[in-house]
Amino acid sequence: MTEAPVLLNPEGRFPGLIVVDHAGTATPARFGALGLAEDWRHTHHFCDLGVAPLAQALAQRLDAPVLLGTVSRLVIDLNRWLDDPRSILTQVEGVPVPGNVTLDPATRRARQDAIFWPYHATITSVWDRVTRHHRDPLFFALHSCTRQFGGQRRPWDGGTIWNEAPTLAHPLLEALGPGARGLTLGDNQPYSGREGAYTLDRHTWGSGYRACGFEVSNDLLETPQGQADWANRLGDALSTLTQTGAVA
Repeated sequence: MTEAPVLLNPEGRFPGLIVVDHAGTATPARFGALGLAEDWRHTHHFCDLGVAPLAQALAQRLDAPVLLGTVSRLVIDLNRWLDDPRSILTQVEGVPVPGNVTLDPATRRARQDAIFWPYHATITSVWDRVTRHHRDPLFFALHSCTRQFGGQRRPWDGGTIWNEAPTLAHPLLEALGPGARGLTLGDNQPYSGREGAYTLDRHTWGSGYRACGFEVSNDLLETPQGQADWANRLGDALSTLTQTGAVA
């Protein structure tokens, strides 16, 4: 049994793919309880807050294929290398995650086999279809982040994530300019992709395709209006950067 991601608009006409690693809050019972208080479900540790409705709005606005990870990042993080200690966190903000602290190797592998590998296999399948049908497609990884981190207030309202090359990130920031007046945008902020960005690197490294991630501060996604505003900004910007010619 696998915990399948949700694919919106599988035949969408937008020349690109939007992936959302941390959209989900599911904690499959067969892997045991995480053992955290229910309040944790409403924090950025559990998922990227506000990003699922933003991605759904972009799917509709752009007629884009959008892949949503359905399982909480605390069960397994879809955007980490499997040997990264952050792949399955044993604590958050100094609070132990009981269901992860004593995780045995068999259960760890079961989470990988049921959640991690099917998600990335689905990305591969959809992305292959997109690249067959479009000459210059975009790979866009959407995230949200917390405004307060490590006792500091982050100034960025949104920011790109890239590692190999800024061939999508920098034009995207330029395209966002008119729609982001009054906002503070960062390049490889508040997280730098130069330290590694698993989903981007795995699916686009060395391919020559334009790819980047994008973080939106989650305090700007707390309301339907905030989500709509960002869907308009990102939708308009991504639309200006795409080519519509099909090759198949």
